[in-house]
Amino acid sequence: MSIDIVNLLETLAGLTATLIALLAVYRSLTIGKSLVSRMYRTRAYWLAVLMIIFAVFSTVPTTSTIESDISGILFFMFLFALLIFIDSNVTVGREIDFFHKDVLHWHALRIPLFVVIVAGTAIAIVALFDSVVSTTGIGFIVYFAILGVVFTYSGATMLAIARRTYDRTMKIFVKMLGFAILSYVLFLTLFIPLDAVYPYLGDVVTSFIAIAAAYFFYRAAMSLSPIGRIEKEI
Repeated sequence: MSIDIVNLLETLAGLTATLIALLAVYRSLTIGKSLVSRMYRTRAYWLAVLMIIFAVFSTVPTTSTIESDISGILFFMFLFALLIFIDSNVTVGREIDFFHKDVLHWHALRIPLFVVIVAGTAIAIVALFDSVVSTTGIGFIVYFAILGVVFTYSGATMLAIARRTYDRTMKIFVKMLGFAILSYVLFLTLFIPLDAVYPYLGDVVTSFIAIAAAYFFYRAAMSLSPIGRIEKEI
């Protein structure tokens, strides 16, 4: 595959994902302003913050060392913000559940998950700034495999909450969030085997997967709009 075609496809996919993310930011902020319920308003504003980081990360070039470092920092910021947001949604889901059950034992496993991500990311940051990280190294592959496991579990937890909750708005919101997270898992991990099969194939495919992730985040934001319209009318 020509490097020029690869760059063009990646650029187009990146711009599309960025535009969707920015639209999600706008919708989240406008909907959040109209929400009376603190629980839903917090969902909207958290999502806006996530999408801002997502959009900036998608637009930062990586042609120089400094730009690559900035891109890496934004990537790690998004991981932590997403994980904290997931934890917040699990807590809300547990509060509105009649039996207050711990879905998929999240609260029992959340501390180990955070520790693994923090420790792994700290090592990755040191490697990034020491310029010793390699996209073909075992450590690199293990790190992204761990991210894949953690966020697959997180996405599954969101979908499990969607099945359990009787709150229709929360059900749709966490369902869309679950799909967004699982799409992001593919973005994080699929490029490794695809690039091993054919150079640059993974970069192109995951660039378009980023569009799917941004779309589901946008759908999550829009799922709060009926609540905003109703409360604004009241």
